Amino acid sequence: MPNPHASPEAYQREIRRLQEIIAHNSDWLWEVDAQGRYTFCSAHSEQMLGYAPSAVLGRTPFDFMPPAEAERVGAEFAAIVAQQRPFAGLINRNLHADGRLVVLETSGIPLFGEDGRFVGYRGIDRDITPAIGSLSPRMVQLEALYAAAPVALGLVDREGRFVNANRALIRLLGLEGMPLAGQPVARYFAVQQLDVPGMFTRLAAGESIADQALPLNGRYYQVTIQAVRDDGLDQLIGMTLAITDVTEQHRLRQELAEANQRMALANARLSELADNDYLTGLPNRRRFDETLQAEVARCRRDGRALSLMLLDIDFFKRYNDHYGHQAGDECLRRLAQLLRNGLFRTSDLACRYGGEEFAVILPGLDSPGAEDVAERLRERLLAAAVPHETAPTCITASIGIATLNGSDLSQPGLAPAGSATQLLAAADRRLYMAKRGGRNQVSVATL
Repeated sequence: MPNPHASPEAYQREIRRLQEIIAHNSDWLWEVDAQGRYTFCSAHSEQMLGYAPSAVLGRTPFDFMPPAEAERVGAEFAAIVAQQRPFAGLINRNLHADGRLVVLETSGIPLFGEDGRFVGYRGIDRDITPAIGSLSPRMVQLEALYAAAPVALGLVDREGRFVNANRALIRLLGLEGMPLAGQPVARYFAVQQLDVPGMFTRLAAGESIADQALPLNGRYYQVTIQAVRDDGLDQLIGMTLAITDVTEQHRLRQELAEANQRMALANARLSELADNDYLTGLPNRRRFDETLQAEVARCRRDGRALSLMLLDIDFFKRYNDHYGHQAGDECLRRLAQLLRNGLFRTSDLACRYGGEEFAVILPGLDSPGAEDVAERLRERLLAAAVPHETAPTCITASIGIATLNGSDLSQPGLAPAGSATQLLAAADRRLYMAKRGGRNQVSVATL
């Protein structure tokens, strides 16, 4: 710096010497104020960018950059200014007055007034375009698209640090105005969200990584990972992150899943209503017919016995007339519960056959076994002592049983449907005989 205490002649000689140094220096020397506006500009601005110093003064460095580059470098420079620290090697791309892309390397030191207040920066720009080759306007367009893409995009190096990030990613992380380059990914994403070391291990092994779900700040994102390799050496040098907001799709999937669940429940309910009696909850006549046909076929195939029990409440019409239909319905429900509790084998099936009549299918049970079950049920109903003032005692039931012996079904010409019909008819006859015999009893037949 010139010595202000030197003689006027010496001071002027010093000034001229510095001006000659600046004029013949291949670097562009500049100063900016605290707002980043040029307050001094050497003549090399015209050589580097095609703008005379007069066209540069009062403007900012970012006015000469493509929009995306201005945003990126502006964020980095803002962080430097916030710390009022020197910097070096800040690479930035600028548009020459003729439209060419010029790459500059910028270094600078902070300036402070006599009162210690920060007043700006002094620095130099060096043209490094020849060292890295010329960049076409097409590259600028692609970078502008990258920067403005609605999908959050980032490039991560092997050390797990961000190399680059577009505006969407910076906004996603709440870092507007702050540089992301050089920052570790782990600072912003827990390993449970993005396991960067594990991803690099898999990518290095040649594996692909499936898209990952990323819940973040109350929203849902999908992360797509791609390996970045050195074309010449085919070495893994990094990976790209593409983070897409799929909150709406997630919501729609949830709604669809909930709707499917409701539909499944509704279908199950419809199936239950189709197969079960609405009053007692027992399987209905439709379910009984299907099951009886299947069990007769199994009886024929396995050579096992099959018993069928028909149970009818004694004097039920009198009960209905005396106590009313609501009481009659409750009586049917109580008998249905007794049947459910009185059958100990999961293979047995109790059904409401119609009116006050119930049927019980007993696979693999011979005539004596079926009679034991029937007697137990009859005695339980009697012990329940459901009042019936128009009957000899309380509520009772008459039971008819018929049994098919599996060995007898091997004869040709006897179809399962016919066997089921015969079995049902035989059980019905036995029920009639139990009624005629005085009710509250079991009558058994073997086909």
